[in-house]
Amino acid sequence: MRRTLLATTAVIISISSFSTFASAQDAEDQAGAGGLTDIVVTAQRREESLQKAAVAIDAVTGAALTQQGILKAEDITKSVPAISIANGGASNTSIFIRGVGNITSSSWSDPAVTPSYDGVVLARAAGAFASAFYDLARVEVLKGPQGILYGRNATGGAINIIPARPELGSTSGGFNLSYGNYEAVSVDGYVNLATSDNSALRIAGTRQVRDGFNRDGSDDLDRSGLRAQFLIEPSDAVTLRLAADWTKVGGIGPGGSYLGAFNPDSSAPNGYSLAAAPFDSSEGFNTAAANAWRQTLIGAPGFGFLDPMNAQPYVDFTYWGVNAELNWKTDIGTFTILPAYRKSKGSSLFNGPAFNTAFIDETDTQYSLEARLAGSAGMVDYVLGGFYFNEKIRANNEYNQEFVLPIQAYEHKTRSWALFGQLTANLTERFRLVGGLRYTHDYKSMDGMINNFITFCGSPPPNNITPPASFANGCAAPGALPHYPNFLTTGDTINWLVSNGWIAAGSADQPNVQVFPLTNGVGTILKTYNPVVDSGTYSRLTWKASAEFDLTPDNLLYATVETGYRAGGFQLAEGKSRYDPEFITAYTIGSKNRFFNNRVQLNLEGFYWKYKDQQITYFTVDTGGTLISSNENAGKATIKGFDIDAVVKPTRTTTVNAKVQYLDATYDDLHLYTASPRDNIACPFTYTGATAGGAPVKDFNCSGNPLLFSPKWTVNLGAEQVVPVGDTLELVGSVNTAWRDDQWGAFEYLDFERIRAYWQTDVNLTLRSADRGWSISGFIYNLEDKRRISSPQRSPIGMAVARFTAPRTYGLRLSAEF
Repeated sequence: MRRTLLATTAVIISISSFSTFASAQDAEDQAGAGGLTDIVVTAQRREESLQKAAVAIDAVTGAALTQQGILKAEDITKSVPAISIANGGASNTSIFIRGVGNITSSSWSDPAVTPSYDGVVLARAAGAFASAFYDLARVEVLKGPQGILYGRNATGGAINIIPARPELGSTSGGFNLSYGNYEAVSVDGYVNLATSDNSALRIAGTRQVRDGFNRDGSDDLDRSGLRAQFLIEPSDAVTLRLAADWTKVGGIGPGGSYLGAFNPDSSAPNGYSLAAAPFDSSEGFNTAAANAWRQTLIGAPGFGFLDPMNAQPYVDFTYWGVNAELNWKTDIGTFTILPAYRKSKGSSLFNGPAFNTAFIDETDTQYSLEARLAGSAGMVDYVLGGFYFNEKIRANNEYNQEFVLPIQAYEHKTRSWALFGQLTANLTERFRLVGGLRYTHDYKSMDGMINNFITFCGSPPPNNITPPASFANGCAAPGALPHYPNFLTTGDTINWLVSNGWIAAGSADQPNVQVFPLTNGVGTILKTYNPVVDSGTYSRLTWKASAEFDLTPDNLLYATVETGYRAGGFQLAEGKSRYDPEFITAYTIGSKNRFFNNRVQLNLEGFYWKYKDQQITYFTVDTGGTLISSNENAGKATIKGFDIDAVVKPTRTTTVNAKVQYLDATYDDLHLYTASPRDNIACPFTYTGATAGGAPVKDFNCSGNPLLFSPKWTVNLGAEQVVPVGDTLELVGSVNTAWRDDQWGAFEYLDFERIRAYWQTDVNLTLRSADRGWSISGFIYNLEDKRRISSPQRSPIGMAVARFTAPRTYGLRLSAEF
């Protein structure tokens, strides 16, 4: 990697040296007419041009989001090569940047990539990713640890969703209305009112609906949003902005399809072979054909045939929040205060990953307060601040696997505070040194209960009966075993078993482990009892050091080393209620350049990250043999590569762009532990000497494998051509295509979990007025009409399943501003 960094440095210096020559030869104004425009970002808590920000960042304007059909945060991957999004069901979403992230459906797990909305850090990714994208100024994606200036420490990066702000002295409005296939309708609009000489009100709203991409109606869209902001500037020194937003998410929700079923196979390298399912990528889990195939499969540990899905999935979540931003300019700098309160509440039934059926009922509340002072003293610029955060989660969930019914009820709390500071020493007009420190203290607590109802063929382990003996025991006979309904309490479950004659009359729920023999003598039900009442604190000092040099006014060189930390926590996992913090150290060198009278932009970045104790989630077993989804700390990983971002505008009417990322992200140390029948992992193993449920525990050594969602090569290419049509109209054509190399989507490293490389292309054709007052566009997204795997998963009940990207979509869009 040292050679890579040296080579990247040489390229940066060579290009920047050429730029010095070009600038000397070119006497024209660098903001020449028809040149590239600047994007203003606030990633470093101040307004600055994207080209002047000495950080690894991508930014997408609100206009570009609309043109590319980015209606929700999951679609931001169209514009940012470094980011990947995974969602296996319900409202939780996992974000990855360069392989740093974690797939989980548990809300107690903090995101590795921190989302923020309107300057407010969100504890849960769902809060940002549920919010509809409408009337936005821009979206900023910061790559790498954000351990200094952001409210919660992030090891992978940050996503800042920034609404358009009220404009003083302007009364205006605008809207976008689109219609497409799958009965897709999207409408959004805003109005900006000048309520006085020094105040303004901006109100925006949206409604988005679309039929599902799958035959069972899943992967649909049903989203409404409303936002209001009031801005007042009572004096030149004081600015106050009040904001509120509301989002409602409904519909069936995320879906997936069966890829096949795993069967024990001693001739296979890892002991299992996959029998392919007879479905395409759009079948869904809950069609007649999918349910008929499902009933041909045997489910462990009862080893009876599975039932059809027992309920139609749905999503019903509401997200809302209020926040304020006060800026007060004083002689020592600008004070900024950001108070905020947010709440989400709702429920969801979902089938992923082939559960029958999972249910989540959850309420999350958070309030936060951030205070900053930004100013200058001599040659030193400074940002000093403090941050307080308080979150409470209440949830009651179940994950119905027919012969296993985990029931969770818990309250999870987080309190966090931090002090931070960043100093910039302007040693010369062109050379700066930057240093930053942040001390973070996190307190977390878990007060919950997880009960598992587990139906075994025969007796509980180690005397349970497995195939083929289970067939002779009658466990696969129709009606031989109970299939659990979707209950949220142990009392309701036991009452149902009693009333349907499965267990002895008079059986009652007790606060301990219970064993219930089936009255027909075929099997036994084990009810586990695992209260988790635990709490603890985590703290860390993170730091940043960087150097910046303006080779010319249009050419910036920078080098940075920065550390990041993500607190450990607590979970409802039998025998494994705690997991530890994770840490990252990132080295970056970069250059941002404009050439040839502002018509060529070339930004380069080389990076080298050392990642330790990554928090990962996978299905394993506890010492009692019970299947659990557990947060674990992986060993070590090395992430290295480079980014090239080029934009060329050879004429006033032509723009081409290219973004290329090379990524080598590898686990130096990764061990996964589990036992049969959950041991379908394609890594070499040794026996630990322990047993789980009577089966030997295996230590799978997956070291040397890539991190998840870390394609080696990622390429985004685009071109736009504007053709004048008379004096008042313009015709604009654009093509954007993206290449994603092979990448892995799950930790078992099974063949179906490898997401194969693919191209995906979008095209737009727009007729607009020359003054940009109105436009009408035709668009086609995913021109190839290929649905690619986005989130593969080995189901805990033995199937290979996956969620897929969208098929080809197309339609018309009418936009206007007035």
